[in-house]
Amino acid sequence: MLPLSSYCRTGSFRAGRIAKGLPGGYAVAPLSETAFRGALLDSFDGHLRRAGQVLLQLKDRVLLLDLPSGAVAEQERAAGWKFAAELNGGEVGGPLLERSALRAFLPVCEIELTQSRVAVLDDSGKTVVRATVSVLKKGGKRATWMTIHPLRGYAGDRARLEQAVVADGFSVAEQVDYYPLLGLRRALYESRPAIPLDGNAPVFDSAGAIVRTFLDVARKNEPGLVEDLDTEFLHDYRVSLRRVRSLLSLFKGVYADGDARRMKAELADIMKQTNRLRDLDVYLLGRSGYYAMVPQTMHAGLDLMFGVLEAERREALEQVHALFRCAKYGPRMKALSGPMGKGPAADEPTLHYAQRLILKHYRKVVAIGKTIDAETPDATVHELRIQCKKLRYLMEFFLPLFPDNAGKSLLKPLKGLQDVLGRFNDYSVQRHSLAEFAGQHPIRGKKGLRLAESIGALVATLYQLQLQARGEVEAGLAGFANRQTRQAFNKRFAAKTGGESA
Repeated sequence: MLPLSSYCRTGSFRAGRIAKGLPGGYAVAPLSETAFRGALLDSFDGHLRRAGQVLLQLKDRVLLLDLPSGAVAEQERAAGWKFAAELNGGEVGGPLLERSALRAFLPVCEIELTQSRVAVLDDSGKTVVRATVSVLKKGGKRATWMTIHPLRGYAGDRARLEQAVVADGFSVAEQVDYYPLLGLRRALYESRPAIPLDGNAPVFDSAGAIVRTFLDVARKNEPGLVEDLDTEFLHDYRVSLRRVRSLLSLFKGVYADGDARRMKAELADIMKQTNRLRDLDVYLLGRSGYYAMVPQTMHAGLDLMFGVLEAERREALEQVHALFRCAKYGPRMKALSGPMGKGPAADEPTLHYAQRLILKHYRKVVAIGKTIDAETPDATVHELRIQCKKLRYLMEFFLPLFPDNAGKSLLKPLKGLQDVLGRFNDYSVQRHSLAEFAGQHPIRGKKGLRLAESIGALVATLYQLQLQARGEVEAGLAGFANRQTRQAFNKRFAAKTGGESA
């Protein structure tokens, strides 16, 4: 198949204008046209917008348009769904599930879509090029995408059409964000926004920029969390606050000790009130996996367990709502962005501080990793996971200081190790939590027996999975603490600090 080319412009498509830019005798002939009007849907973090895809909820079906290719998929489904899994696969549900399994697809606004298929005819009336034209309309704003489908043997005619398209005001669609073209003033949400840092600036200033950025990210998630639109709002809220807590712990000497302790205590208290809701979300999101772990004859016991967990989640959500409704919550969050006293390292240049701190924590991870073997207590493996998370946060904080992508390349093996450590931790925590569940929720009779049997089978399976993950931890460490990776860390982070090698 020949490669497609895509062009876009504001305003509508006029075949006659394009034809004027073609050789004499050439024409642009319409083949078909379809029009739709519906609600534009997307996830909170704009998965579809970023990909140049348009999801429309029509009266009794959903439509997914890929602007770069002009391809359209449709599927019967009335309004009222939120998650891709609710579409049960299909031409639209399948691609949406691959793009975002956890995020809700929410209404943005009403728009109109008109899609036309046209052919370019030469002076003998022969089709030499085909094109798909997609026009999005909102109010008086129009945005047009034109995808050229070349035919083999007509490269010259394709080039002529492309020249005519550019002459009519189209430009190569290098970016696919159609929101600005439609006048939709929505900033793209970033859970990990890039923070411009100056390597020569005092680290105190850089730390303040990072703190303010992630507190702002957390607060952006509050409305969706309150409305319970999807579980990722709570997840991003907590991760953003955790990043700030980690900074306060890691950036020793940047802030005055008393201010840092006060702020960490505030964050810990706020996050503590969301712990139970997140734990329950994790269990409920993993429901299908739990059912797959035990024979079908034990599913009735799991039905009982998840019924209890769903009721507990409603209570936990109300507790978080109460936290946000509290008159003191807003001032508490605002105070976290307030002025902080300087510590002894506050004026150290950011780049120097970043290199020194990253290398120090890489050494710490390597040192703990050397103690890991088959007999190492679980607590030590958990400590390794925590230190890996802190190292990752540090590297992500300071990535803008390393434009040569060296930081990104070193993040890859770290993320691989974190994935294994995360699975190990999840299996361990879930195993112990489930073991406590029956004691905390005594159910008598046959129901209690079924519940106990199901939980017992789950705990046994999780234990085996934990042992398997334990073996994978050692393999992950081998990839992250090997000579090549140590040399890469030393080259990137020790060269300008004079620090000792890892």
